[in-house]
Amino acid sequence: MAKVTMKEPTVVAMLGLGEAGTGLAAGLMGEWRGADASRRVIAVDTALGDNLRGAAIQDRARDLGVAIEGRYTPALAHADVVFCAVTGVEARNAALAARDFLRPGTLYFDINTLTGPQTIDIARDMTKAGIDYVDFAAMGGFAACGHKVPFVLAGPAAARAADWMRPYGFVTRIMSARAGDASAVKIIRSVMVKGIEALGVECLVAARRAGLLDEVLDCFCDIDARGFAGMVKSLTTTHPVHAKRRMEEMDKAIENLRELGVEPFMSERTRQSHARTVDAGVAPDDGNLVSFEDTIELLSKNVVKGLP
Repeated sequence: MAKVTMKEPTVVAMLGLGEAGTGLAAGLMGEWRGADASRRVIAVDTALGDNLRGAAIQDRARDLGVAIEGRYTPALAHADVVFCAVTGVEARNAALAARDFLRPGTLYFDINTLTGPQTIDIARDMTKAGIDYVDFAAMGGFAACGHKVPFVLAGPAAARAADWMRPYGFVTRIMSARAGDASAVKIIRSVMVKGIEALGVECLVAARRAGLLDEVLDCFCDIDARGFAGMVKSLTTTHPVHAKRRMEEMDKAIENLRELGVEPFMSERTRQSHARTVDAGVAPDDGNLVSFEDTIELLSKNVVKGLP
């Protein structure tokens, strides 16, 4: 298949100028626009009229050198590329509001946190209008990495979009030509990452109260040797065999948290999860491990039940 090239855009529009939008806009102003005055970054943020947030958004836009408006206007018709960085709740409304002004062939990056099916629905609506929708998922935080956070792209226009982005410092990986795949990976990843965040709060507050914060952090060094994905695979593979012992260990952990005056909010749920596996009776009689793939299949069929 011949490589699809893209005419260099002259106007990029940001929908939303929060943390994500600001990180993207700053990167574009520095590496895409640079000293080329023929290139412009414009923005729309409907919170511009908010008494509490509006002034801060206006200051942010001024500091970046980005022209901003508080509503969707015909100015969007000049955009060759659009980055939508509002919220998951507002993603569909933003897409439909912008669609009324965008020209066919506009490259539309949807960076909002959505489920796969929600992304597919928005992509369908935008594609019907001739807009090239890109499922665009950030796998990291903008506060630390700015526009160089790792991105995963999906959808029919993903390859063309990535080819345009890479020369300007974007770190991109094409997942598939099917919109929804990148969003689905990000939201499922959030089960792990946000869960770790919640566990981190519980664990490290307890460590601080015990006067052992640095010591507890040092004890995570074994994970560095295996890598995070390796650790998760190892724990999952050994889960059916060791769920009972680990459940009993969580009983002691819960006791310790209470001794330190920490509500075992996450730890009690962890204990329940292990108990679910114990109650399912999936531990092998011979105590031998099976492959990671077979373990996932076993847990999916016999332990992690679907909704009624």
